[in-house]
Amino acid sequence: MDMALKTVSEMLTVKKGVVNGEVTLISAGPLKLGISYGNRSGSLPFQLPIPADAKVKELTLEIAVTHRSEPYNVKWRLWFNGFPLTREFKPQITVEAKEKFFSKVLFDVTPVLHAKGFKEEAILTVKYDGNENLVIDHANLIVTYETPEAKSSYVYCSGAFLIPPNTSASYSFDISGVAEGFGELRGIIILPSKLSKAELFLNDKSIYNAINITGAEEFYIENVDLKERNTIKLVHETQEKVHLKDYINLSTMLASITYMLKPKLDIVKAQLVAVDNKEKVVAKIRNNGYSKPDKAWLLIIDTGVVVSRQKLPPLNPGEEIELEIPCKKQTLTKHGIVFIRAVWTKLSRTFTSEVRIR
Repeated sequence: MDMALKTVSEMLTVKKGVVNGEVTLISAGPLKLGISYGNRSGSLPFQLPIPADAKVKELTLEIAVTHRSEPYNVKWRLWFNGFPLTREFKPQITVEAKEKFFSKVLFDVTPVLHAKGFKEEAILTVKYDGNENLVIDHANLIVTYETPEAKSSYVYCSGAFLIPPNTSASYSFDISGVAEGFGELRGIIILPSKLSKAELFLNDKSIYNAINITGAEEFYIENVDLKERNTIKLVHETQEKVHLKDYINLSTMLASITYMLKPKLDIVKAQLVAVDNKEKVVAKIRNNGYSKPDKAWLLIIDTGVVVSRQKLPPLNPGEEIELEIPCKKQTLTKHGIVFIRAVWTKLSRTFTSEVRIR
């Protein structure tokens, strides 16, 4: 089969459903191992932005691998948080394209997390025992966790959706039990060259462009209009008079609709005060939302540079706090453009608000 002429879709719906909580995707990579790269082992870290009081329900590890040998000839060993996963290479999906193979390997690592306990960082370690090259294009954790402040409908798809140059193709997916809330689309797309451009459409609306990128790129699109039945279209364009034979690859997709009680930190007052030749910012912050943030900070920004930061307590809805933040006189000048910014997290999301200090 000539991969330069045909679209190939080998996508699996790995998980779908409704959870009293949230589902998020965390990616890492690439990792290049083998003869040409001078390394036979390496590690990929994952930061887990999960509230401490949340309960992890499912944790799926997904690894995308490019190799030239047949899958049964690939030799590797894997560890997750120091726990051995496998010595065998048994991908759930393998496609052949342009004298190489692209494989997806998935593991349920929930028992490892429960046995080892929750940590803010997880580590995947790979040792390649073959005599060629092995490229881990990306590795992902898909985390489903429970929390009383959110409800999500979701679908997680993994595989290889390969689009040749100057063509397009569509892929349909369902989300069952759609919750009322805002939709999000996350995923990983792999581009072969900076001469390729990828454009992604959801239900006939353009939502994402990947330009001047080589390799795996994570995308995260908020506030998309997801329905029970959806269609994405991926368009692969190249520059004029450029002849490419490589495809672009939509490797992973996580679509979700989440209803959540959100905090909203408003900067009620912000004033720059000078006392005894020392300057400080006096600020009042109020939570006008419906829940308290997981973490929160207040930043003072002078002409684009963060000159001071202070951690905020987790304010309850309706609660406010007034505080003073010292600032260095040599950086906070009369001619600077000074902003105060509140940054807070809730579940896997980060929110901000800011005002200019006059």
